[in-house]
Amino acid sequence: MPPSRNTEDLNSLFSALSLPEALFTLPANPRGFNLEVIKSLQFDEPVIPKSTLYYLLDHIFEGNLPHSGTKSTRPLIREDEVPLQVKPYSEWALAPFSHRSSCLQERLLNMPEDFHVPISSEFSALRARIWLGLVPMSGARWKQKKLDDWQNWQFLFEYLFQVLRVFIWMGDPAIQRAIQGHFNHVAAELEFFQNAINTRREQLGTVSERVDLKNLWLEFITSTFETMVTRTHTWFHDRIHETIAQAQTWYNTQVEEHGAENSYQAAVKFGECFSDLSRMLTLADFSMMMPLDGFTGFAASPSDSKVVGSMFPLPFRRDQIHDMEEAMSWPAAESSVDDIEGMQRSPERFRAVINESIVKHEEIRKQMRGEPIVLGREHWITIIHSRTKWSLDHGGPQDQRWGFVAYMLTHTPTDEQWTAFLAKLYADFAQSGEWVQGFDEVKERKDLQWIDGKRSGIPHDDIEAARRHFLRFRNSPSMRRRNWTQDFLVIDTESFSSYMNPFPPSLPATPPAPGTITVPAQGDFAGFVKVIDTSPYRPHVLAQQAPGYRNELKVLGTLVFDELYPLLASLTLRPRDLWMMACWHPMQVYVGLATASQEKGWRGVWEAREVMFGAFARLVARQRSSGDIRSR
Repeated sequence: MPPSRNTEDLNSLFSALSLPEALFTLPANPRGFNLEVIKSLQFDEPVIPKSTLYYLLDHIFEGNLPHSGTKSTRPLIREDEVPLQVKPYSEWALAPFSHRSSCLQERLLNMPEDFHVPISSEFSALRARIWLGLVPMSGARWKQKKLDDWQNWQFLFEYLFQVLRVFIWMGDPAIQRAIQGHFNHVAAELEFFQNAINTRREQLGTVSERVDLKNLWLEFITSTFETMVTRTHTWFHDRIHETIAQAQTWYNTQVEEHGAENSYQAAVKFGECFSDLSRMLTLADFSMMMPLDGFTGFAASPSDSKVVGSMFPLPFRRDQIHDMEEAMSWPAAESSVDDIEGMQRSPERFRAVINESIVKHEEIRKQMRGEPIVLGREHWITIIHSRTKWSLDHGGPQDQRWGFVAYMLTHTPTDEQWTAFLAKLYADFAQSGEWVQGFDEVKERKDLQWIDGKRSGIPHDDIEAARRHFLRFRNSPSMRRRNWTQDFLVIDTESFSSYMNPFPPSLPATPPAPGTITVPAQGDFAGFVKVIDTSPYRPHVLAQQAPGYRNELKVLGTLVFDELYPLLASLTLRPRDLWMMACWHPMQVYVGLATASQEKGWRGVWEAREVMFGAFARLVARQRSSGDIRSR
């Protein structure tokens, strides 16, 4: 008896891509946007991010250097001169500087279109993270993604390539000219401001010291470049060497357990990993640099860093590395160049080639880059220290904990269930900060300031009511001084369930086997919180720049304190920017940097969902037409 069409539809419903039944609990198709459209979106952004200019305005008063966390020794503007940054020159400056009706901050942030470049949303978020001097990925996230297992090296390669691509882009001659032009434009604005300040000081007769803001700007951008270059390259180098060392240990174990004659395939497997990652590191060696040639005030000196300063363009640096390789002797490699298979079948020869390559490339790296500078804490942590000290010195509250306001919005959990939930949430928070320099100094002060929605009269899961409450609360004396004030967190039914009923337990683990469509689930399906964005956006702007965004964003709990907070508090990104990376996720959760393999798996879920819902709709329509389902 032939199967009925209903049976065929049911089969397609439950067998689509052989994905698990848990897929039915995924959200419906995206509303108001198309995933492919989001992927193709590009925006014009300033080539020097606005967050850098905000930090510059802090720097000329506080003098904090991003690479070291120490203070500049150059003269700074005084506290009573800080408000002049945002006052029109016409209200405070003397002639000939009083003719301008705009202020310094306005002129710095509203730069000419010449200094804007087109950039994709995903690339923008990664560039912002690197420019800010954050590690590309924290240690906890690395482990959640199983990237600490060398056998996942192909996926490590994908992550590394995305990071490297940012520096290759910044090394493009056109981008370099734009960065140089933007820097010099800022220098000219600062020169006008410093001359107005110095003239005012002379007139008032209270301060004889003169400020040189142009040189402070050069010092600051040099420190910023040193931070992004050194921190990223060090992270890059360490992760690759850890992976290679782990793979080498595995190979040695294979030789011990199976003998030299049976270890050829192990050598091939390790060799592929070593070759690809070593080449990637060599690319990083000459790409992760930032030139200062042509920057106002810069003069090359023999004492300059090799990675920030005067240097050849990127293609010539590649040739430099090649020439260094050519000038060295490679006896182990040269003896095996005509007998690769024989070398791989001999553990002694194979190890000799590997070790020779590691040692020689470390020598080349040192010649090319010099010794890496010792970095201090990440700059956003320096800012926490600086703001905390200033607050305490000026009579601020002793409670200087930093973090977010968080609302318990769901009314259904019992006290015992809330206790269990908070234990899981704070266990995620406890993982924060690995590989983040300086995090241990502020770790004990990180926290959420909880608001009980039910006791505060906020209806169950009512985010809009929570928003209204927060807009009042953030200006009240009860608000902690170091809390982030533009956005807040909520725990509604959905986010509560993400911890108490983890989803989805049965999705295939990352990495997917070659040639299969699975869901990269390692670390991507876990407990999340919701970030509520209080910024007002015009609907047509959101439709163009962040389609589908509804002023809220799901974020993994493990990313709240060492990724979300620094990106927001540094004024680098807004939640709507992170939405552009979250919308591809099957649960539309921000999980950090995603690779092509992850997105391929996620795409499979979206496609399967369309098949399932389409089949279900057809089934219901046929049953209704045949009278099996009666309209109510």
